[in-house]
Amino acid sequence: MSKKPGEIRYPHLFSPVTIRGKVYKNRMKAAPTMFVHANYFIPEISENLYRMVERRAAGGFACVSTGEMPLNFEEARTLFQERKIDFDHYEGKDFEIAKTYADRIKAQGALCYFEFSHEGSRAEESKEPWGPEDWIRDDGVQVKGMDEAMMAKVCDDYYRISKFARACGFDGILLHGGHGFQLQQFISPWTNHRTDEYGGSMENRARFPKRIIEACRAGIGEDRVIELRYSAEDGVPGGMTIDDTVEFCREIDGMVDIIQISNGLKWLGSRTKTFSSFLEPHGLNVEYAAKVKAAVKKSYVSVIGGFNGPEMAEQVIAEGKTDFVEFGRQGFADPAMPNKALEGKEDTIRRCVRCFNCYPGFCEHPTDIPLWEKIGPEAAQKIYSPASMGSCAINPKTGFGFYPETLPEPEGSRKVLIVGGGVGGCQAAVTAAERGHQVILCEKTDRLGGTINFTDKDEDKADLMNAKNVIIRDALNSGAEIRMNTEVDKALIDEIRPDAIIIAVGAHPFVPPIPGIEKAINALYAYDRMDELGREVVIVGGGLVGCEVGLHIANHGHNVTVIEMLPMMANETFGYYRNALLTEMDNRNMKQILQAKCLEFTDDGVRIEKDGKEYLIPADSFCFSMGMRSNDDIVNVLKEAAGDIPTWVVGDANHAGKVADAVHGGYLAAMEIV
Repeated sequence: MSKKPGEIRYPHLFSPVTIRGKVYKNRMKAAPTMFVHANYFIPEISENLYRMVERRAAGGFACVSTGEMPLNFEEARTLFQERKIDFDHYEGKDFEIAKTYADRIKAQGALCYFEFSHEGSRAEESKEPWGPEDWIRDDGVQVKGMDEAMMAKVCDDYYRISKFARACGFDGILLHGGHGFQLQQFISPWTNHRTDEYGGSMENRARFPKRIIEACRAGIGEDRVIELRYSAEDGVPGGMTIDDTVEFCREIDGMVDIIQISNGLKWLGSRTKTFSSFLEPHGLNVEYAAKVKAAVKKSYVSVIGGFNGPEMAEQVIAEGKTDFVEFGRQGFADPAMPNKALEGKEDTIRRCVRCFNCYPGFCEHPTDIPLWEKIGPEAAQKIYSPASMGSCAINPKTGFGFYPETLPEPEGSRKVLIVGGGVGGCQAAVTAAERGHQVILCEKTDRLGGTINFTDKDEDKADLMNAKNVIIRDALNSGAEIRMNTEVDKALIDEIRPDAIIIAVGAHPFVPPIPGIEKAINALYAYDRMDELGREVVIVGGGLVGCEVGLHIANHGHNVTVIEMLPMMANETFGYYRNALLTEMDNRNMKQILQAKCLEFTDDGVRIEKDGKEYLIPADSFCFSMGMRSNDDIVNVLKEAAGDIPTWVVGDANHAGKVADAVHGGYLAAMEIV
């Protein structure tokens, strides 16, 4: 899609606005996606953290924020914080670390925010956290209710860190008061039961948050911007509602320059919609933001939540529901999204699929098991380490521990043969072509896309379908020679005489030797055979594929029962993705039978064994999903045919995995060809 000369396809989105002398060149802001204090304690990812914000600034966002910084090392102490950071001296190492963020963002033409927060009673590493009132948390930690001296100390800390941000050169601050943090705790009737001047009426509950905002203004100055991030609702019974939030926003109207509407609670990030999944609508907080915008007269309003492209952002601004749109995980998927939208290249944007590859989150569904119990503390620590986060499934140039320049540069242009046109093969073609190689990609069918072409028919997977299509389009436009309906054999290899071969021939469904299995449809093939399914459908195999296909079938009016041998569904995934998946299975009334062995598919149903007894689960139709197996036979034949030619095996052909494995595997294989 190309735009006409002089045309601005998104006039509201690209309309500049000036606040306190700071010019926002458009209405798109890059929201924080990583703790800024990680830069102080994990030096191996320091440069990558700078590049994260730098790329977003270079990509055209009007404003880029750092990730949250804990307010102090005492009662606000949180994860990864190993020592006190010096906010009082405007020179030295601590100052330079923060200042470098501002310098590198502004050098790319964007405004910059310094984000900080106080998690109040939920401060994770504080031995004695402070909140609106005394209580004992579920983990046994005693929370102290704040008195005047404690409030004065916190306000002074807000003043000092705001003044520090000014000295560093930031254009503004992002005061994180939402997600169940300290400000929200004072406003929410769920967490504030005080009977003094800080409890009861909204005027009283807002008293301390307003003192905090005043302290921030005194520190940052009149010529810098204050943006407040705040949740629309707590999302729990008896918690703060949008009506409370609107009332609070009226209290602080004009005290902050921008009110950013998010949602929920950090420690229930999936269940309270702080982090939206692929099963939730895009822009899920828009109507909340619209209510705030209708209520305030002096402050601008911004909204975050599930945005991954310019179209909806333009629409909600044009409709007057918000003034700005914040993009979070989209900054990993494609930091150049604003520039691509401005240039009319929307069809090249890699749009976030909300898969939580960049940030896995934590267990919330009642059936989940903490990862350190499931796979062990050491393995879990690797996944939850900051160095392992930030890796995008569809953008291989990501990951807080990844530096592309550490890989070797090509010594010359090589002829590269890629066997297989799934997303792994297509990404390999894109990367190899970018590195100056002569690329020939052969796909044995008449379609590129491979296994995930099922997304064309799964309404829940619209974003993954789009990502797949963008990767295919990138391959078609890369300059690579694409040969369809072409099966690679020794004769073709001898004819092409490549210098390197990347094998991306995928995997096939495993068919277990269960009596009567010929009566069943493999789950991945069910998308093309929906008209054959009866009212009652049983899926044997409750892994990720079985559960997701089950959702699709249930969404089309069938009653679905999933049978799984293990004690939990979707055992191979965890955290926010699994939370969303299992919650949606509950919402769609899918029956689940755990720790059951399938004995036979019969004409009347599926015969299972559970707890030492046999049962017949009646069904009209059956599906099975017992995992995938790499196409090792094809790989071995190709390797033998290649002889001495260097080969790489990527994606499912190497190990049956996820989209991220294929995309990153294809990229890395191409990067290693010199």
